[in-house]
Formats: sequence, structure tokens, C-alpha cells
Amino acid sequence: MIPVAVALLLGSWHPLHASSAVVDIVPDGNGSVTIRAFADEIGWARDSVQAAEYLGSRFLLTCAGGRRIPLVLVSVREDRDALEFVLRVAAPARCEGLRLWNGVLAERYADQVNLVQFRCGGRSRQLIFSAGEGSKAL
Repeated sequence: MIPVAVALLLGSWHPLHASSAVVDIVPDGNGSVTIRAFADEIGWARDSVQAAEYLGSRFLLTCAGGRRIPLVLVSVREDRDALEFVLRVAAPARCEGLRLWNGVLAERYADQVNLVQFRCGGRSRQLIFSAGEGSKAL
């Protein structure tokens, strides 16, 4: 068995389950979503087809009427101990009435915490999602 200190140095173990995301939306323009998660937790999603399918079901942006706003995977990049997923979003005409749900890895880890920095039309908001939580108004 590997001692905890050695595992930490090797990067094969970390004490929390978390991801972070930045959502930048320019009304009537292009938008982007960047999601970062620990590679050892989501490494199976290095394949862009698997990543697109998974993120499409676990990270949802909806407009005022409840219609899903499509997200298109642009790239998957490895950055040390994390994977970074960049997605393009067809920006809505207005930021009002948008809702977001970030359930990335919450189905795997009961203690998963997902942080989101949301920016739209000069407004900024920070959201925290825990496993079992639903969508939140932006």
C-alpha cells in the first residue's frame, strides 16, 4: 500500500471532489464554457465523443422557456492533474431567465462540489452546486 504522503506527491490522490467552470455569455454573440476537473476522476472523458456526450447530460444551460441551449465541445486539454473542456454556446438574446445546472461527477461522488463563475452582459455571479441539487437561476 502506498503511504498517503507518497500518493499526494505522485498526484494520485486528493482530498476533495470538485470541478470549476467559467461561463462567459455575450448576448447576441458567442459564448463559451470552460470546465476543469481532476483528471483522475474524469480521465475516461479524454475522448471528445465521450466528453461531449457526458457534459451534454451533466452541464445544462436553459433559457426562460426551459429550452436547452446547445453546448458544442471545442476541445479537451490536459493541464497537469486536470482536464479542461472548452465548449461553445449559442448565446441567447438576453441573459434574463437563464438557468444553469452543473452535475459534473455528482453521480459518482456524493461529496462532489462544482463551482461556477457566470458572466453575462456585464453581470457576474458565482454559484456552488452540490450533489443532488437542481438548476439555479442566473
